[in-house]
This record gives sequence, C-alpha cells and structure tokens, in this order.
Amino acid sequence: MSVQTFYDEFFTRADASPAHAQLCERVYGQNLCQHGMADMKQIEMLLERLAIRPKDRILDLGCGNGYLTEYLHDRQPACYTGIDISEVAIQQARQRVAAATKRLHFQVGDISRLDEPEQSFDTIISIDSHYFIEPLEPWLEMLYALLKPGGRLAIFSDEGRGIEGADESRLDAEETLMAQRFSQVGYRFTSVNFSAENRAHWRLKQQVAEELREAFFAEDNEFLYQNRLGECTQSNRDFDCRFLFLVHKS
Repeated sequence: MSVQTFYDEFFTRADASPAHAQLCERVYGQNLCQHGMADMKQIEMLLERLAIRPKDRILDLGCGNGYLTEYLHDRQPACYTGIDISEVAIQQARQRVAAATKRLHFQVGDISRLDEPEQSFDTIISIDSHYFIEPLEPWLEMLYALLKPGGRLAIFSDEGRGIEGADESRLDAEETLMAQRFSQVGYRFTSVNFSAENRAHWRLKQQVAEELREAFFAEDNEFLYQNRLGECTQSNRDFDCRFLFLVHKS
C-alpha cells in the first residue's frame, strides 16, 4: 500500500469514527483527528515559541485533514496553507472550512517537492511529517529558501541517533540525526525536549487503543485499531527521544 493510499483510507475512516475521536481526546487532550505524536501540550508550546502575527503567512506540512491547522489558526490567526499528499484529507479540510471566514487554504501536494516561490512564508511547521523524506538535507535547504528573512522553521521529530536497540531516553538534542542534518546544511537551532512526554504518550496510546478495541471492531474499523496499536508496539518506545527543533532565518 502506498503512503497516499494508506492516508486516504486512514482519513476516510478516522474522520467518521467515534472510537478514533475518543482515542484522540484521551491521548492528545483534544480530538483533532491526529496521526502523530504531538499532544495539545506540545502544540501550545509550539504556539508560545512561534508567537504568530496576524499578517504572517504560515505553511503547515503534512496537515492531514486540517483540524490541527484550523486550531492553530483559531489560536493565533494569520494566513495558513496546509499541504498533504492525501486527496481525501484535503477534500475533508476544504469542505469543512468552505463557509468559514478564515484565512485557511488547503492543497494536495508532495511536501518533499514544493513549488512555492522563495521567501514566501514567515513560518513553516512540520509536525512529524518528515519521516518518509530521505535525504533530509536538500529538503531542509528547500524549506529554508521558502522562509522570508526573519522566518522560522519548526520541526517535531522523535529521531534519535539511528542506532537500533539503543537507549535514547537521555539524548541531548545535539546528538540526534536531525541535529546532524542541521549542522550539515549550516543551520543553528534551539530545541525543546519532549522525550519524557513521548514515552508516556506511547504507553497511554497503547492502553487507550486496547481499551477501545471493541468499539473499533463494532465500527468495522480494525484498520484503525491495528494501525494505532501498531504504532506503539513496533519498537521499544520506552527508549524514544523527542524534540521540537526551531530554526530562525537571519
């Protein structure tokens, strides 16, 4: 199954699933149809660090069906563009905000290849959307070029050093693969450590998914159940690290 096909099915099912809504509410703190690791505490920290202004242009990479983009807009109004590879997700987002008087735009696209002019955005946000992109260095350079002078790049990442089986629970941000890639392209960064919260996230998500198993199956949504549970059990999540990386363009 291709990445696009997977996310088309995921958002078709998740947007209509009461069980998935319960999972998001209990795990993330609010149901925004999330498929990632950023709970509402992390989103509030993101907003605090970015301090978005009304005239800013914001690019949200891998926006899914746009609930989180809309939340960011409502908390700190500006002009937001959300991009996602899933046609289903973007259609859901467009239909939901069509009648709203908000500066929200959604488009289908591959976030690894963006056609926007250079210096188009004040802020670019990537919430766990870079894991399918390799190599990362050209992608980071592309995003940096899209930023206006003084612009900001914010990336949530739980990549460690890439050493299988290693305990990465106490890694500093500078030890991660993402930091190495920033160094290779010459970008300085600041960071916020969410590693402890991330380990708690995986344990809670597994617990909640298992408790909602019957509800998922009653909806004929074994696909959603297996996916959300599989996220938690595919590796030893107790050793994960997680950071919010922030790059400021001079």
